[in-house]
Amino acid sequence: MADELALTSKGVPPRGGGPSSDGLPSRITAWLSQERVFRLIPFIMVEVTFIFLLAIPFIMTIYIAFLKWRASWPFEKAYFTGLYNFKAVLGKEDFWAAIGRTFYFAGVAVSMELIIGFIMAMFLYREFWGRKFFITIFLIPMMVVPVVVGYNFSMIYVDSGPLNQILRPLMEFLGLNPRIRWLSYPLAAQWAVILADVWQWTSLTFLIFLSGFSALPQQLMNAARIMGASRLQIFWRIQLPLLKPAIMIAVIIRTMEALKLFDQAVLLTFGGPGTATETIAFYLWRNVWLFNKYSFGAAASVLLLIFFAFLIYLGIYLLVRERATLEKEGL
Repeated sequence: MADELALTSKGVPPRGGGPSSDGLPSRITAWLSQERVFRLIPFIMVEVTFIFLLAIPFIMTIYIAFLKWRASWPFEKAYFTGLYNFKAVLGKEDFWAAIGRTFYFAGVAVSMELIIGFIMAMFLYREFWGRKFFITIFLIPMMVVPVVVGYNFSMIYVDSGPLNQILRPLMEFLGLNPRIRWLSYPLAAQWAVILADVWQWTSLTFLIFLSGFSALPQQLMNAARIMGASRLQIFWRIQLPLLKPAIMIAVIIRTMEALKLFDQAVLLTFGGPGTATETIAFYLWRNVWLFNKYSFGAAASVLLLIFFAFLIYLGIYLLVRERATLEKEGL
């Protein structure tokens, strides 16, 4: 016993040591506690998640894009066709038409959301009685399930629905037909989809701009007031330049989401009338799930990923450059 105590005091573990002394769990714990190993644990977890959730489906999509395969065929009958699917996608006029409509919807909807959200945030970033209540009300649309939004707007857009009843006096004053066919006339159907998207997602731009306004340095604006600057001068010379990163973030986030517009086009018009509201997401869904063109859809998805990735990279580059400019100016 004395010999074992002596060995222990010299750093030699006793014979028959359990897990706490020389066991495998203790060794693993000691190895993981090392600084060089501990720093790699988050990286390894992210990489594993990336491989299982993103990399494998992405590789399968690219692989299917080079095959000729329909869902009605067994997969073992699929055969390699090279770039045939990509040529077929690029040669489809309706593919480019769907992209054009998607950018039209995204451009109009995001522009309206940015303007309305910015104005709302500009009026609500200051403290006043009832401010929290109004902010909560304005954020509710963003929390509504898209299916519920589509169902509600489908009732609003009915020919004899509430929207036409509200617009009736104005339409009669202008000498126009007071009953607008929101879901059966091409131009009206496009604006019906846009307005539904604006109603739901203006809340997001409002939240981004509200955070940007709340983070503005009050000392800088107070100094400008003391020096005699007007409210308009403070807005144009101080607030708006400082809000450029928030504006870029709102543009990037909402554009990315608007380019995937699908719910309203399906729930309100199902891409109609004709193809007036057929977005690129709906176009891919129709070709893959209705016509079983899996290889065609995979090739189109890869092309869209490359195209949209370039746009996202450009937006992030502009955001980083704007941020670097502000840092150089000391703002």
